[in-house]
Amino acid sequence: MQHANIPGPIKDDYPYPGQCDGIDSWHYYKCQCTSFVAWRINSRLGVKFDNYYKGPNWGNGNTWDEAARKTGVTINGTPVPGCVAQTNAGSYGHVAWVAKVSGDSVTVEEYNYVHAKKYSTRTVPKSSFNYIHIKV
Repeated sequence: MQHANIPGPIKDDYPYPGQCDGIDSWHYYKCQCTSFVAWRINSRLGVKFDNYYKGPNWGNGNTWDEAARKTGVTINGTPVPGCVAQTNAGSYGHVAWVAKVSGDSVTVEEYNYVHAKKYSTRTVPKSSFNYIHIKV
């Protein structure tokens, strides 16, 4: 049976909005995409995830795919609500929370993409990301 909060409501429930200095409880910089997704993994999947989940440093968004592979976490091209959208594009890559999948599109929730250090949502082609399946 799935956790009742997967994927959960589409809303900014991040615990550090506007408090973007320093390191969060998951060993990420506050208000970054990685911090937001780590929060969601903990709060909505009920998984004790941090920057050293299962051993390696997960780091920036562009290294989450390698960390997933090293730890045996499934990564593929098939999104489901509650998984992590990941891309190596840009200087540091990016991760986002998959909120909804509809046909060939995926709706993600994220921090620090559309607006610096702020929450946003986007609906993009599924092919825009790799998908990391920590629980779902």
